[in-house]
Amino acid sequence: MPGTATAVGLVAAATTLTVALCAVSAAAVHGQKVASAADAAALAAADAASGAVAGVPCERAGEVAAAAGAAVVACDLDGLVATVTVSAPLGVLPASATARAGPPAPYLRAAPRNSCVWCASEKGPQWHTEKSSSSSSRRRR
Repeated sequence: MPGTATAVGLVAAATTLTVALCAVSAAAVHGQKVASAADAAALAAADAASGAVAGVPCERAGEVAAAAGAAVVACDLDGLVATVTVSAPLGVLPASATARAGPPAPYLRAAPRNSCVWCASEKGPQWHTEKSSSSSSRRRR
């Protein structure tokens, strides 16, 4: 009988660990869903603020968040930059996330290396790459 008690104890410990890991995994997945809803809502609000889409920015954020199963808790506009906080419950526990969206600051507009920059002229895209010792690195203007 001592082997039976040990086996029951091991099965109970394994079951408890499995249930705990499933709960933590579900919370992590739910957190990512809430963060995605916040990102999408902030982008929708910023698009509405810039005039890219029609509508009131915070109302658009609320529509997008509701489609993702979340609710807008806070929506702030600073010019064309939208900051949106959404919340969605996981059982009895609330989960919330905040996201910002809008045009980049002027100092962030510099083109990173090896990127395509669309210019306003009729030339089309211009590729900027760093010179290297290999023969495959070119600069097209």
